[in-house]
Amino acid sequence: MVWVGGAVLVALVALVAPPVAATERPIIGVLAQEVPPSLRPKVQGATSYVAAGYVKAVEAAGARAVPVFINKTLEYYKYIMSSVNGLVLPGGDSDFTVPDGYAAAGRILLNIVVKLQDSGISFPVLGVCQGYEFLMFLASKVSNPMDFLVPCNANNSALPLEFLPGFLESRIYKIASNEILDILKTLPVTSNHHRECVTEAKLKEFHLEDSWRVLSTNKDAGGLEFVSSSEHFQRPIVGVQFHPEKNMYEWNPHQANPHSRKAILSARLFYDWLVTESRANDQKFPSLSRETEALIYNYNPLYTGGKGGYDEQMYFF
Repeated sequence: MVWVGGAVLVALVALVAPPVAATERPIIGVLAQEVPPSLRPKVQGATSYVAAGYVKAVEAAGARAVPVFINKTLEYYKYIMSSVNGLVLPGGDSDFTVPDGYAAAGRILLNIVVKLQDSGISFPVLGVCQGYEFLMFLASKVSNPMDFLVPCNANNSALPLEFLPGFLESRIYKIASNEILDILKTLPVTSNHHRECVTEAKLKEFHLEDSWRVLSTNKDAGGLEFVSSSEHFQRPIVGVQFHPEKNMYEWNPHQANPHSRKAILSARLFYDWLVTESRANDQKFPSLSRETEALIYNYNPLYTGGKGGYDEQMYFF
């Protein structure tokens, strides 16, 4: 498998053992993305954002967050990725075909991740919704994402996961308690907000079934079966088509974001996995002052929920 515009994934390092704690101060990078057109008049001067739900989910799992800015130099991305312990590719509505922004930064970041992992560093990545689609788009090596992604109708639905045989052998689900697995299997607790899907047929068409393990599927409103969670066979990279952070932090009453105790308990699994894995590497900023100036704490989130906003709070840059 090749990341578009980047390194060939060769000499894969299997990182399947339980993480050995190398740091008790994990920091997770969260990739920013372009400000949606609907919000640009309200946040004049801002060019990118991070939805606060991702930051809160990382913090709830026991880590701190650093925004990873778009449209920066290669040196900046190398510096950030050598200083943090894991990465979130968040959901959103970015255009993967533009030569800058989320997609360009994501390509660079994932090429750096591959090099870190091939050097023996256990560096985890969690792709959420758009982030998962982006992972698979790059893996497919197509230039047009719609040559790989399939239009679907799962824009506002809460679903239980339909696990595939062998899912308990995965990095992500083998750490889950029986209670959490039962919740995920039997209750509509995953928050889906997407119009494009990854299907098993596309994975086979592009010869990705040997590098990506499908862990669960779901069906959209029209009965189309799509992949709802998967992971790379050899690398600590997990993708979920749903939004675990929305259960806890997004309160738009018109969105299918389940808020029951069981929904929140099960959603914690995914960011807990990311932070637990991130503890296995000892990367850090070159100094405490450099660490402090990079943290999300230097920015104030803006309340953007109000009259049915998609995200309750957003950080703008």
